[in-house]
Amino acid sequence: MAKKEQRETKDLIEVLQDLIQDPRNPGILKEIVKLGIQNIMELERDAHIGAVSYERTGNRKTYRNGYKPRQLNTRVGSIDLRVPQTRDGEFYPSILERYQRSERAVIMALYEAYVNGVSTRKMKKITEVLLEKGFSSSSISRYAEELDQELEKWRTAVFKEEYVYVIIDARYDKCRVGGQIIDVAVFVAIGINAEGKRRVLSLEVSWGENNHSWEQFIGKLKSRGLRGVRLFVSDNHSGILQAIRKHFCGTAWQRCQRHFLMNAMDKVPKRYRAQVHDELSEVWSSNSWEQAKRRLEEMAERWSGVFKGFSDFISEEGLETLTVYKVCPEEHRKKLRTNNIIERVNQEFRRRGRVVRIFPGPESCKRLYSAIAREWDEDWMTGKRYMDMEPLWDWERARGANEEELAPLYSMESKASEKLTVVN
Repeated sequence: MAKKEQRETKDLIEVLQDLIQDPRNPGILKEIVKLGIQNIMELERDAHIGAVSYERTGNRKTYRNGYKPRQLNTRVGSIDLRVPQTRDGEFYPSILERYQRSERAVIMALYEAYVNGVSTRKMKKITEVLLEKGFSSSSISRYAEELDQELEKWRTAVFKEEYVYVIIDARYDKCRVGGQIIDVAVFVAIGINAEGKRRVLSLEVSWGENNHSWEQFIGKLKSRGLRGVRLFVSDNHSGILQAIRKHFCGTAWQRCQRHFLMNAMDKVPKRYRAQVHDELSEVWSSNSWEQAKRRLEEMAERWSGVFKGFSDFISEEGLETLTVYKVCPEEHRKKLRTNNIIERVNQEFRRRGRVVRIFPGPESCKRLYSAIAREWDEDWMTGKRYMDMEPLWDWERARGANEEELAPLYSMESKASEKLTVVN
């Protein structure tokens, strides 16, 4: 074996061992192991009978005879299986015997197949290792589809509750397409509901991060019933802004302060970047919108004589980072001023994606990351609240009690004509 292959195999084994031992991952591993064992049992029964479901053939040995429930205790939790039966009573899945002999090896093999896209070629090799025999590519393809069907149900489920805040972002991964390696965009949306709990609302993979792909992603959220949104948080991609205007017209939008800071520091020489960082941090630590706006004006004025382009950037786009002062209480602003809430999920994507390096195709990329995202979603749904929502309800009641104090939501439409006043 070449040194590169040995190194990649070692990396894969180490990552899979970490995943097995990681207490945060039992849900994903349990789902993969359950589907993998169930599908391999079906393949074994097909081979024993000599025909797949509804196939007419003269080579048939016997017929299917339903299922028998069995609970399998594993290192990833208790798994409820449906053990296939045959009329001749001679069939028993050898995968169960093999599993009991080498449970860890089976888990790692099934997970390896999963992260590699569950291609028929990969899965055929896995079944040969596990059972000392392989199955036809068509049979493996049929059962592998169950993985995608389960995840598609989650990705297309209709929203049954309102989501007050929605944070969206995209990252990139490499895939093989038509003999070439290209970058694909992975879109993620996270919502915070009226109870203050986070949910992964959607995950999609597209050929790129452009206006059309963002319009489709955000439009799909609306078609699934997304409603009640007070605030969107994202970077400044034009496709995001256009999609929000089209599907959620008038809804407030917060430009991610972290992304804005990176954009701002790129507009000055390196030796000034620490100063820009400190000044913007002071702006964003303000106690009110009026104070933050005044500090931005002062900052833009200070820089106008040295770097006019940078000063114009601050005066023309800086207000986009202050929306949280207009639409949510002080208790929520720190968590909503950036889209860092998604960064932890993206870190997990990067960690898991390291196993694959280059995905066999966009579908395998979406399959793996959807499984990870659904696991996060289930943990958040059953875990503790991310934020206390009572301050928001009190804040909205206070604003609504006196119409003279009720400022309009700082939507993209209302801020479009507003700029900082800079004295030159």
